Amino acid sequence: MNLFCSKQKIIAFVVVLGIILLFFLILGNNKSTFPISSDNKTSLPTQINENDPPAIVSTKPDPLNDGLVTGADAIEITFNRSIENIGEFKNRIEPKIEYKVELINERKTAKITPQKPWPLGTTFTLFINPDTKFDGVGDWGQDKTFHFRTIKYTGV
Repeated sequence: MNLFCSKQKIIAFVVVLGIILLFFLILGNNKSTFPISSDNKTSLPTQINENDPPAIVSTKPDPLNDGLVTGADAIEITFNRSIENIGEFKNRIEPKIEYKVELINERKTAKITPQKPWPLGTTFTLFINPDTKFDGVGDWGQDKTFHFRTIKYTGV
C-alpha cells in the first residue's frame, strides 16, 4: 500500500512539474503576454542613448505603410526621441486634406487627426520631411513616406 501511494505522489509531482514547465515555455515564446502599455501595445520600451539618431519605433495602425484606416481613425507615429515642438514636425499628406497634429507621449508621438473624416476609398501618402527637429539632435535628416488607404464604402 505504501508503494502505491508513493507512486501516485511521484506521478502527481511529475504532472504538476510538466504543466509548470509547459506554462513557462509558452509564456517565454509569447511576448504579447505582458503588454507594456495600457492600450495593449506589445512594443518593448526603448532605451535611448544620447548619441542615438531619431527613429520611428511604432505606428498606429500597425503597419501604417499599406495600412487600412476607417474614416475617423487618427494616425499615430511614435519616435524614440521627443520632437522639439508641434511646428517642428514637418509633414504633409497627399491628396491634400485638412488635419491637425498633436504631440503626445512626452512629444514622442505625433497624432494626426483629420478635421473631417478621411474620404472613403482613397489612398493617401504621408510625408515626414528631413527638417523635422528633435530635442538635442536638430534636423532628422531623412525622408519617410507612408502610403495608407481608407476603407471603401460598398453600400448597405
